[in-house]
Amino acid sequence: MTILNDVRSCLDSHLVTTTGIPPVYQDNVDFEPETGVPFLRSSFVPTLRRPATRGLNPIQRYDGIYSILICTPQGQGSGAGLDLADLLLSRFDSTTDLVYYNPTDTILLENGGTLLQEDNSSLLLGSPTFVSIEYSEVGLSYLSKPYYCTPVSVP
Repeated sequence: MTILNDVRSCLDSHLVTTTGIPPVYQDNVDFEPETGVPFLRSSFVPTLRRPATRGLNPIQRYDGIYSILICTPQGQGSGAGLDLADLLLSRFDSTTDLVYYNPTDTILLENGGTLLQEDNSSLLLGSPTFVSIEYSEVGLSYLSKPYYCTPVSVP
């Protein structure tokens, strides 16, 4: 996977492991929301790539916006979406640091907090992807019949 896909996967994994949220759909995946059931839609837009250190081989910093669209059935009032938004703001709180490992094509077993490969040997993971949340915010809600949608942004 590329670094951008690792960042997206890190944020998606953090979102879908949140308890108490409705189903999550990612961009470019066909879905048909069940009538009357709330859902979330997530997307990631990379915005900037720049050196974070100086030197011949600098570490790169990647910035982007992770958007989560909360869609609740029309007629439930704005509070239904704002309750979910509050949960997501807590989950993507400022100064939250996430770590994502992408062990491609490796079958992993967990043994007392240690990741093991299929042959029971310890797994030495490659470079992890670190994602730091600077802040999160709620945008202006709007009606998109039959849903009332509230955007949450994690820049």
